Amino acid sequence: MSQHLDDERSPAAVWWDNFANFAWRTDWTQVVIILFLSGLGIVAIQSAGSARESAFYRSQMVFVIIGWLAYWAVSALDYRYIQRYARRIYLACLAILLPVSICAILQKDLGTFIRSVYGARRWMDFGPFSIQPSEFAKIGVLVFIAAMLARSPIGSFRATWRTVFWCLGAAAVPFVLIFVQPDLGSALIYLPLSFILLFVAGLTFRFFLVAGAATLLMVGVVAVDLHDYAAKVDQYAKANPATKDPFVAYRKENPQEVGYSLLKNYQLERIMSFVAPEVIDPKGLGATWNVNQAVIAVGRGGFRGQGIGNGTQARFGYLPEAAAHNDFLFSGMAEEIGFTGGFLVIGAFVLLFWRVVRTAARAADRFGSLLAIGAAVVLGTHVVINIGMNINLMPVTGVPLPFLSYGGSFVLSCFLLLGLVQSVHRHSAGGGEGGGSPATGLTA
Repeated sequence: MSQHLDDERSPAAVWWDNFANFAWRTDWTQVVIILFLSGLGIVAIQSAGSARESAFYRSQMVFVIIGWLAYWAVSALDYRYIQRYARRIYLACLAILLPVSICAILQKDLGTFIRSVYGARRWMDFGPFSIQPSEFAKIGVLVFIAAMLARSPIGSFRATWRTVFWCLGAAAVPFVLIFVQPDLGSALIYLPLSFILLFVAGLTFRFFLVAGAATLLMVGVVAVDLHDYAAKVDQYAKANPATKDPFVAYRKENPQEVGYSLLKNYQLERIMSFVAPEVIDPKGLGATWNVNQAVIAVGRGGFRGQGIGNGTQARFGYLPEAAAHNDFLFSGMAEEIGFTGGFLVIGAFVLLFWRVVRTAARAADRFGSLLAIGAAVVLGTHVVINIGMNINLMPVTGVPLPFLSYGGSFVLSCFLLLGLVQSVHRHSAGGGEGGGSPATGLTA
């Protein structure tokens, strides 16, 4: 009798039941945090460009709307279905990344489709919009590595070295392709992503000791590069005593010069502006200008802030327009909402990451757990680096702040990442509630 009544239900009743089930399985805390951050980002971008009557905030509104549509679409999919196509997703991401990187290596533009912007080739221009392939490559690498580690359990390096090398190779290919564009900030994301996924998957600690030693060696190479570069600039300054800013003049005359670490001159200057600002920019008017103005903006905010729309550093151009709505948005926002507002933003990110890690701990399978952990690593690395460089605790690397900084490709990639996490949450009801995640043994 009841079966007959179920068959007799109206389409509206069936739709309502499906919607109620969808809503019941949704992590609404995650949704509210994303809504808060993306909305605040639009307000901050509008305020940063208000004195110049900038329209960036209108474009950001479009990006956020598209991002929300993508978020709900991805979250409605069963993430295990995505695992079947992990290799194709990875290869597709490399396919759209390759033309940009080839043009960068050859130092050639492809008409207006791929062209140099501020000395870098990172975008594909489709007329009314452009995309940055490196943002989507992060998602492809995450899905591919998570799928590999889900199929091949990790133990000792000696027993599972093939899987480890496949994972590191999968991250190394886009790392190189993005590094040559050049885009050091985006390339660096692959280091914590690949190593943390391997660590969570159970790789022995000895491997990470070796990796740590290799990292220290690389830091030493960069240090040698910095010393040699400073010496070259000093020699240039002595040969050209009339030059007001020898670092800028030398870089313009040698734009493509690279050292042992393969870092270009402007990248070395960014690092030097952090470790030795008195050497590279003693007057504070060159390479350290953006960071100095960002710190001033944060300091001017005080405890309660100057009020929305009352900040001066971004609105009046002390923070350059190219950075005020993007990499240094947090500092301009902190000037207006103060320490209290900045602490609220950081608290929102902490709560968001806790929800993502909680989803990883309760995932029903290894792939879902690794997928959520990887999303937390990507977004968390962006947050730490961006806020760190805004308050002069880290060198400037051009890494934007999730959901807040301006940029269509970046905003969309953030929504897609958390859409995957929402899918894991929705399709893992009860997963890991007792003994933790099958992938990590975590409990929440």
